[in-house]
Amino acid sequence: MGQRFSTAIFALACAALLANALPAAAYEATGRWVSTASGSAGVAGDPVTLTWSIVADGTNLTGQGPSDLVSFLDTNLGLGPGGSDLTQRPWFPHFSTAFDRWSELSGITYVYEPNDDGVTQGDTFTGILGVRGDVRLGGASIDGVAGTVAFNYFPDIGDMVLDTDDVDYFSNSSFNFRRFRNTVMHEAGHGFGLAHMESSTSRFLLEPSIPPLFDGPQFDDIRGVQALYGDFYEKSNSSLGNDSAALATGLGAIAAGSTVSLGLDAVDTVVGWTDIDFLSIDSNADTDFFSFTVDGPSLLEVALTPLGPTYSQGPEGGSQSSIDTSALSDLALAVFDTDGISLLGTADLVGVGLAESLTALSLPGAGEYYVRVAGADAAIQFYQLDLSVESAVTYFEADFNEDGDVDADDLSAWQASFGVDAGGDTDGDGDSDGVDFLTWQSQLGSSGPFSPAISVPEPSAFGLALLAGLTLLVRRV
Repeated sequence: MGQRFSTAIFALACAALLANALPAAAYEATGRWVSTASGSAGVAGDPVTLTWSIVADGTNLTGQGPSDLVSFLDTNLGLGPGGSDLTQRPWFPHFSTAFDRWSELSGITYVYEPNDDGVTQGDTFTGILGVRGDVRLGGASIDGVAGTVAFNYFPDIGDMVLDTDDVDYFSNSSFNFRRFRNTVMHEAGHGFGLAHMESSTSRFLLEPSIPPLFDGPQFDDIRGVQALYGDFYEKSNSSLGNDSAALATGLGAIAAGSTVSLGLDAVDTVVGWTDIDFLSIDSNADTDFFSFTVDGPSLLEVALTPLGPTYSQGPEGGSQSSIDTSALSDLALAVFDTDGISLLGTADLVGVGLAESLTALSLPGAGEYYVRVAGADAAIQFYQLDLSVESAVTYFEADFNEDGDVDADDLSAWQASFGVDAGGDTDGDGDSDGVDFLTWQSQLGSSGPFSPAISVPEPSAFGLALLAGLTLLVRRV
């Protein structure tokens, strides 16, 4: 018993109230979950499901005595309708919102477990579906008012204890109870495997003190959770991820002239509450596949840009060093045909921290195509992916409305543009004039995509009659 207790205390981490592993990787990791109530947690970069529950008052907390968390919150934040369903309490959303925030930023899926059988919290009891959570929340007097407001055990225990002496702290409603939520999110970070870190240039959630200057996980915190459990898309396809063409993340149809961009939020150390667009390759064992569709022969442009700010970081109480998080892994790009196998193009020409791109890549026809992103190094690398599509079909110059034929509708377009703009311009001189009309006349009746093999018909009698009328019109103008 004594050895188990001392080992457990060694595994816990605390958060200070007063706001005054792997250095090269920035975040400080202690490990990750191995086994949960939902099964094996896999290896680094694999997604995981973690259940969380709230222990009943009176449940023994290792080294702290009986829990009084529910009564503490009922008294200071409200009882609501009361009863055994804690989700009806007005304070419950502060917990669920905190856990949900980690879920939308990573490969972790937090699920509330409404049951807790009351075995000692902070012990080696594992989570069991329908019985108790993987992460169990309790409360007790830790060290009086101020000082430590909470502590948490590292995996595979993961349990959290809030200091119920700190009434003013947890009942402070500023910024939608930001102090409360930040504390829960900070402790949850310890619960899935992150230790304290410090930065002299930026502020992060997993620092020893938690000032209410920001809301939720910041950049280094997100790098840590994604290095351990992958990005949000790793839990797609029933947690199989998007590591193959068959499991590709679908981006839908990209129309000609359109661009789709992903991963745009990984540019600053400061992360807003609504920022969720973070893509990463968590190691050289990870690949990300995306699919998209086009409605005909197209030209594709793809840009793969490594992202991440530069900041100083180090373990709690240790030395700090500057890290450029945009230059930690050499990324590579590949595009595959509609079978997901045949390679259409690759880009792996530049070094770490530099963008790779493919331009004017021919997509031969309508269908679903695939893009693969991979990294050459063990470190996690955030990135932005941009896909732009242009039609590979070239219409006749006088097919002004690009409907596949040259007819009276195109003449109307030329007339509307005549002397005004370049809407009926065929010769690229920037205006619509008589020369462009003559091109329309020579191409009247043509249809389909332009090809040198297609003969341009002579003007029809209808076209000649129009020419005479339009010549007169032009002279009158």
